[in-house]
Amino acid sequence: MSMENLIKTLIEPLVENIDEVIVKEFEKDVDGFVVYEVMVSQADIGRVIGRNGSIAQAVRTICYAAAMKNKFKIRINIDHF
Repeated sequence: MSMENLIKTLIEPLVENIDEVIVKEFEKDVDGFVVYEVMVSQADIGRVIGRNGSIAQAVRTICYAAAMKNKFKIRINIDHF
């Protein structure tokens, strides 16, 4: 499973507007991290971030572990449109 699919699989059950979830992969940044941008609708951003960022942190932890298994580093940015 690709990292984009993993992120999307984790985010989709959290939102009401599933068809508006967009995950994009960007090139490595200067620190060597592959950057993933997660876009959700404005109505769903609170569901994805969670209270005090707990849900977003859980998603990041799972994805970081999967990335480490494949020997690369990632960053996940969550935003809304």
